[in-house]
Amino acid sequence: MGIGNLNRTPFPWPITGRFYYGWIIVGVCFLSWLVADAFGFYTFGLYILPMHRELGWSSMTITGAMTLKLLMSGVLGPAIGFIADKKYGARILMSSGVFAAGATTYMVSYVQKPWQFYFIYGILGAVGMVGFGGLVSHTIIAKWFVRMRGRAMAIAALGVSVSGLIFIPLSHYLIENYGWRTSLRVVGIIILATAFLPALAFMRRRPEDIGLYPDGDTPLQIPDGINRPANTVPRIPSTLQWTVREALKTKSLWILLAAFNLIALCLNGINIHFYPYMEDKGIGTDVAAGAMTVYAVCCALVKIPWGLVAEKFSVRYCVIIVFLGSALGLFTLLWAKTHGTVFAFAVIYGLSLGGMMVLREVIFADYFGHECLGAIRGVVMPINVVFMALSPILASWLYETFDNYAVPYGVFLVNFLLGAFFMLYARPPKKDSP
Repeated sequence: MGIGNLNRTPFPWPITGRFYYGWIIVGVCFLSWLVADAFGFYTFGLYILPMHRELGWSSMTITGAMTLKLLMSGVLGPAIGFIADKKYGARILMSSGVFAAGATTYMVSYVQKPWQFYFIYGILGAVGMVGFGGLVSHTIIAKWFVRMRGRAMAIAALGVSVSGLIFIPLSHYLIENYGWRTSLRVVGIIILATAFLPALAFMRRRPEDIGLYPDGDTPLQIPDGINRPANTVPRIPSTLQWTVREALKTKSLWILLAAFNLIALCLNGINIHFYPYMEDKGIGTDVAAGAMTVYAVCCALVKIPWGLVAEKFSVRYCVIIVFLGSALGLFTLLWAKTHGTVFAFAVIYGLSLGGMMVLREVIFADYFGHECLGAIRGVVMPINVVFMALSPILASWLYETFDNYAVPYGVFLVNFLLGAFFMLYARPPKKDSP
């Protein structure tokens, strides 16, 4: 894993003994992830049936707004990635993104027509999604950490799982007792109150901007074993840094994209349609929400362990294990007929997929370096979000065509197996020294 293997320490603080500002960056990213999916990945499905009953919209109409949001974020991706690599870009993007996410969630509570929902959630909401989503937060963490990149990514990504623990039961309770509109108003206020001021006050692009070193180390030991003087700004060897043009010419980048895009075609469809799928199986919303909460707990439990494992072992093989474990979880869900088997799916799927966000960001940073990581991820982001956007629509279409949710979930299972196969060939790129 190149740089990622250098001078690893078991402690999440700098070797100098002083507190490292990078952990404040991780904390801000944790808070941003905590609210990023407050009305999204974990909870969007909870709103489908209440909105359908009140407004008469089909599931495809409702999930279409999510698709538009993802597509718009893909359009914005290249510009966002470029800005994230600039000095004040991260602070501007993250604070404005949090504001947009909170405001649009609140505004959705007033929609009456599909076009209003699509404009507020699908278009304006995309600004929030890309402003403080993974493209920005993980790009910044990769600049602040090298040796401890895995654990730093994992701690920040833990916010997504904690979000599920908080917002699944909270949204379910508010919807059942006060209605979906009140639920969205409460969630919108929580988003703004949680992450806006921390992002505005504390976010910084990289340690060099404030005279620090990655991981808080002084001096930084580079691969040839030479210790740099403490008064110099550390630089990673150019052979381990890739420009956008260089990265796009590598086979490794396109294999990684193929593997992760196959999975992107599954994720939103699995989560958003989970609640209707359980209804079709005769399993109530209470049990489904409970299973999703267990899933979120399992995701939370494994994020830091997966991050630590990725620092010690080949991240490529870690990803393969995650994909195969997720496929096993989906296989369990397809055959689930009791509450127990639904919860078994939640455990297996959560323990496996819980590591994917961390491992994906680590593998891109380890393969292509951190100097141009935002630009590289931004350029390929439109491809990724197209697949993410198609996921709920594909699930809706397959269900309405075959009148059986087993069909889309079976397709998703196959995708995970194919993703694992592609990862076998996703070896680290190599280039000659200049």
